[in-house]
Amino acid sequence: MRKLRIGLIGCGAFGESYLAALGGIPTAEVVAVADVLPERARRLAERYHVPHVTSGIAELVARSDIDAVGVVTTENQHLEPVLAALQGGKHVIVEKPMATRLEDAQRMARAAIDHDRFLMPGHLLRFEPRCAMVKQQLLEGRLGRVLFVAARRNRSKGQGRTYKRTPLVLETAIHDIDLMLWFTGQKVKSVRGWTVSATLGEEADLFCAVLNFAGGAIGMLHTSWLLPDHAARLDDQLQVLTTDGGANIDVLNSGLSLWSNSGVESPDVTYEPRVNGYAQGALREQLAYFTQCCLEGRKPAIVSADDGVEAVKVSLALIQSAQENRPIEL
Repeated sequence: MRKLRIGLIGCGAFGESYLAALGGIPTAEVVAVADVLPERARRLAERYHVPHVTSGIAELVARSDIDAVGVVTTENQHLEPVLAALQGGKHVIVEKPMATRLEDAQRMARAAIDHDRFLMPGHLLRFEPRCAMVKQQLLEGRLGRVLFVAARRNRSKGQGRTYKRTPLVLETAIHDIDLMLWFTGQKVKSVRGWTVSATLGEEADLFCAVLNFAGGAIGMLHTSWLLPDHAARLDDQLQVLTTDGGANIDVLNSGLSLWSNSGVESPDVTYEPRVNGYAQGALREQLAYFTQCCLEGRKPAIVSADDGVEAVKVSLALIQSAQENRPIEL
């Protein structure tokens, strides 16, 4: 069986998630890893049986036994490894957001064209079965035209302490922005965003937004770092209203509850549940799709580099709107 030989740049928490998912894909093989913390890379290489740990980005992308690269560095450090990998002749999957600056995302997309390589942003909700089914129903015309999308995405204060390094919209709400763009098939015309901080002077803990789409649809979302650390890990819901019906997606009430002496837990069964030693769910589906596209020489169609750029563009406009306390036209 032919396998896609992959190099991974970034060995933090989500880098490990990539390794746990790729290990369950028979057509994928992780050849080497790299990280700014060499010891962290060595630990993950040993844990996931990766044969090589490189000294950095340049050494990894120069390897002739690597066909594609996964970039899972921190959100504002995607540009250098993505460009290096594309210039080195590798296909690339880069975690969302593609970048924290629009110019960087656009530069990546242009580089993929210039070097005739695939560049796929990691918008994994396009591979979540319920989201994918809503899109399919829309494509088949069974739900009519999208009029309204409402999304909620709340996370714990503990996660916020880690991920406040990136603006809240780019870290969490970009998932819902991407789904709204996908479901409507429309560009965003204007946005209005608002932020609230639990502690004065600190980064936002709550972001609320309204998006007006070119075809007349309206999107509303809120996202936060406000859940207590012992609360449900994933408080995500999405509703779509259309001319002929609608759809509801509820991640919080997954249908699985585990009761133990330490309390009640609702584990993730959607994004990357760990079963039989591997990460499964939407993450595995996304990586399996990228792997198959690369092996078949088929440009990824479910999500493109341009989709990633558009999600960054809308997210940054929302941040600007909140900062300047006014609507922003795109």
